[in-house]
Amino acid sequence: MDEAREPLAGGSSSAPARPDEPAFISDEALLRTFVTPQMMSYFEAKMPSVPCEILAVRVCELLKYLMLVQFCPGRILFGRDIDEVWHYWILQTRQYAQLCEKLPGKFFRHHSSVAYRETADAGQAGEPSDAVKRILSFFISYYRNFGPITDDRVVCWPTLKRVMDEANWDVGGLNQFLCEMAFTPGPQSEFAQSH
Repeated sequence: MDEAREPLAGGSSSAPARPDEPAFISDEALLRTFVTPQMMSYFEAKMPSVPCEILAVRVCELLKYLMLVQFCPGRILFGRDIDEVWHYWILQTRQYAQLCEKLPGKFFRHHSSVAYRETADAGQAGEPSDAVKRILSFFISYYRNFGPITDDRVVCWPTLKRVMDEANWDVGGLNQFLCEMAFTPGPQSEFAQSH
């Protein structure tokens, strides 16, 4: 996704503040491109206790996952709130198939409800586990495409929160690391080499 960013209908990204700053794909562009008003109404009806602003965040985080997962194969566990949105979308088979056709790669994104624990060894000394490397690689790509991760987004990604806790990062420290890995010229860290 990040090497050959596919344009989104109606504008792909927010305009950079300065010419040397990267342009990121905004939530507004994601919603405009991938979510019809009818689908948003459907989500609101299925999850009436979720405020519209929070529901929009959850839908956008799911879309980001679906866009990036082909570049970071393996399990990147998001929270139950995001999983619930995905389940409801899949139940609308025609709309879900249409979504998959619009996403980069145009292939069907499968869903598994299997519970797992990817970061059990994140706190061990020495080299980071493959799971932690995959998680960091995913979020480096996330940062390149969608910009910094905010507190309201971290709660959507329990595996990222666990890595942050193990690394003793707050959101600022996380974003500093992701920015350095995503945009530092020259040889990239082993976390970013596959992207």
